[in-house]
Amino acid sequence: MQALQAANNETGVLQPVADAAALVHAAGGIVVCDAAQIPGRLELAATTRGADFVLLSAHKFGGPMGAGALIALRPDLSCEAPLLRGGEQERGARAGTENVAAIAGFGAAARLAAAEAERESARLTALVGRLWASVRQAAPEATLFGAAAPRLPNTLAFAAPEVAAATLLIALDLAGVAVSSGSACSSGKVTPSHVLAAMGVAPELAAGAIRVSLGWASCDEDVDRFAAAFAAALATLRRRRSVA
Repeated sequence: MQALQAANNETGVLQPVADAAALVHAAGGIVVCDAAQIPGRLELAATTRGADFVLLSAHKFGGPMGAGALIALRPDLSCEAPLLRGGEQERGARAGTENVAAIAGFGAAARLAAAEAERESARLTALVGRLWASVRQAAPEATLFGAAAPRLPNTLAFAAPEVAAATLLIALDLAGVAVSSGSACSSGKVTPSHVLAAMGVAPELAAGAIRVSLGWASCDEDVDRFAAAFAAALATLRRRRSVA
């Protein structure tokens, strides 16, 4: 069994799931694809083609936190064997009782995400394009990680040389703008991203990496607010550095 992401959660770079699946299948294995970043942003089937199992998380596309799904995409694969055995009220499939409200919320959000994926992808692509243009205006030397690769329409990971991510994060936070220096899973870490290290990014550039992601509630005003806060923060940090 091999597992891979449909899209990296730090850089937004789409992974070659179909190509990887072909190699794994040729060796007699099965592929589990973490597609949590996909629903509501891209078409799920196209980005996970070749996978045998797909994993989804409801809160990534507007559903309730704590609800997810493991989907078998081949009829010869089974998810029937439970990890924890429970009472007969669950027909032996699991221990405990399902969170029915969260499951229903997952289903409702999934239907909306699937119906709106094409329109939302175009909307987010336009917003991210404006956001990146504002970054380049304030920092023409900024590097966009994964720029040459297919990426999610809502995620940017970039760095401005000689600007520390931790310092920039504080400045943006004080301006009411919430971004991160990596994935949400790595919050609190101060070491450079292992993802950028694997991509061959120089440590001094990786130390300035900022990740910005937009969602279904993001709008033009949010991009404008980020642009103003980023430009002001960058100018202040560079002014302080020049004085020092």
